[in-house]
Amino acid sequence: MKVKRDDTHEMQQRNIFIADNALNNMLENRKEILNKLVGDTPLNEKIIKLSEIVRDIPYGDIGSRDPKDVYEKNKGTCSGKHELLKELYKELRIPVKDFIAMHKFNNPKIEYPPEIKKMLNQLEMLDPHNFFKILIDDKWICVDITWDKPLKKFGFVVNEKWDGKSDMKLCVVPSKIFETNDPIGFKKKKICELSRQAQLDRKHFLKKMTEWLDSVR
Repeated sequence: MKVKRDDTHEMQQRNIFIADNALNNMLENRKEILNKLVGDTPLNEKIIKLSEIVRDIPYGDIGSRDPKDVYEKNKGTCSGKHELLKELYKELRIPVKDFIAMHKFNNPKIEYPPEIKKMLNQLEMLDPHNFFKILIDDKWICVDITWDKPLKKFGFVVNEKWDGKSDMKLCVVPSKIFETNDPIGFKKKKICELSRQAQLDRKHFLKKMTEWLDSVR
C-alpha cells in the first residue's frame, strides 16, 4: 500500500511542542521505568520484552494519550500505548518513524457482542490508527502493539513471538496509510475531519468497547 507523507511546516512545529511535552512527562522516571521493566539485558531482548509489556497493557479509552497516564493507569488505546513504547525505545536510542492508518472498526472477523454489532451494522466507524516503525540493522520495522493478548480469542490481531527484527502485522485493515511527524496532532486532525455526529458516534463506540473489553478479560 502506498504511504502518504504529512510533513507540513505547521505539523512539524506542532510536533516539536507535543513531543517535548510528552518527553517532559516521562523524562524524570523514564530510565527508572526502563530498568524496572527490562534491567540489564541485551538490546534485542529489551526491544522484544518492552513490546510485550506495553502490548499487554489493557486496551481501553482513558481520555488521554499521554504516555505517563497510560503507564500509571495501565490502560490505553493505540495512540497512548504506542507513545509509551516509543518513549522507551527512544531511551534506548532507537530511531522511530510514526504512521497513521485509516481504517474502520467494522471488521467482520471480530466477535463483538450484540450491542456493539448492532451499532456497527448501523454505522461506519472510521478511525485513525497509530503505529510506528523502528530502525533495526538499517531496516525500518513495523511495530503495532495495539491489542493485548487476552483479546486474541475474540479475533483481534495480537502480535506474539516477535523476533524484534521483522515486521509485526498491522492490527487493523488499512484503507490509507500516512507517515507523519506529529502522530497525535495528525490523529486529532483526521478525527476533526469527521462529521460532528460521526465524532460523537466514535466516542460512544470507544466507551462501549472499553466497557465490553473490561468485562471479558
